[in-house]
Amino acid sequence: MKILFDHQAFTGVRYGGVSRYFYDLMITLRQKDIQTQLSILFSNNAYLLESGAFRVQSFSYFLGFMPTNMLFSQVNRLWSIAKLKQDDYDVFHPTFFHPYFLNHAKKPYVLTYHDAIKDKFGARFGHIDNASKELKQQLLDRAARVIAVSENTKKDLVELFRIKPEKITVVHHATAFQGLQVPDAFQVQVPDAYLLYVGARNDYKNFIPFLKALAPTFQKYPHVQLICGGGGPFSPEETQAIQQVGLTDRVSQRNIDDFVLYRFYQKALAFVYPSLYEGFGIPILEAFAAGCPVVLSRASCFPEVAQDAALYFDPESEEDIRQQLETIIGDDSLRRSLIQKGRERGRDFSLEKMASQTLQVYQQVV
Repeated sequence: MKILFDHQAFTGVRYGGVSRYFYDLMITLRQKDIQTQLSILFSNNAYLLESGAFRVQSFSYFLGFMPTNMLFSQVNRLWSIAKLKQDDYDVFHPTFFHPYFLNHAKKPYVLTYHDAIKDKFGARFGHIDNASKELKQQLLDRAARVIAVSENTKKDLVELFRIKPEKITVVHHATAFQGLQVPDAFQVQVPDAYLLYVGARNDYKNFIPFLKALAPTFQKYPHVQLICGGGGPFSPEETQAIQQVGLTDRVSQRNIDDFVLYRFYQKALAFVYPSLYEGFGIPILEAFAAGCPVVLSRASCFPEVAQDAALYFDPESEEDIRQQLETIIGDDSLRRSLIQKGRERGRDFSLEKMASQTLQVYQQVV
């Protein structure tokens, strides 16, 4: 069987949950002797560039970030159209919601729906993608099958779109961190005690309200710091918020790759995920795999994913966030218990399982 994936999630995105999902899926399918093709010529995606599994050329942002991304996206789109017209595949799996392929794909396509953040919250987070609800409805209508990354996301799909539940298959995410072998000699410099935040910090990620809740806790525990892994440098708004709550010397942003991030999880007092809404939450599985206690919003799919292997708080209550953070910082036995529960829960998710379930979806549509 030949599966064709496209460029959309990879062109200008260096890191990110969606590109990581598709990269891990393609690699794991190859290990099962499934031919996976990726229709892309130019990419700055770290997973593609560092692995060497796919032939891509990096590019510089000579026109500025967005204009350059748009230019190379157009080039990659033309290449994807050419690959579709060659018709040398059995199933097409687009990696995002641009409809360029609708007039060119002659074989069935499968669509993965990651989260309902824009479609559920509308204008509040409306800039997350450029795909309207009407466009997504068109893509969902014409897809042979739809993959939802959690039961919560499937529920959102059925509520928000005209789609029958039986057309949707739930396939949970997984993480390569389960089998990641970090050399003992590879170490990172970290504070003696710190909480870890990972990834983007915009809007629904709830980062600035989290900072405000964190400030009194850090006054109570002056030895604890916060590391923000990835997500780019702090914006002026974030820097101002950090200053306003008096945490300038206690909060830092660090660039990450897999080895660095693994060590960050491994040495943290806890990983904290204050997001208001997510489709799945891959960092939860990363923390489980690295042996890091997890503290989560009691929201969206998080209880489905982590079950009893996490401590939960109301993401819109400063008092509840603060209370749970103080609990995790001050209770060694709770941290040890959550680490053990996290390792056990993490075994329910694997790349092999994700790839096998996805392959079953492909086989249904051929």
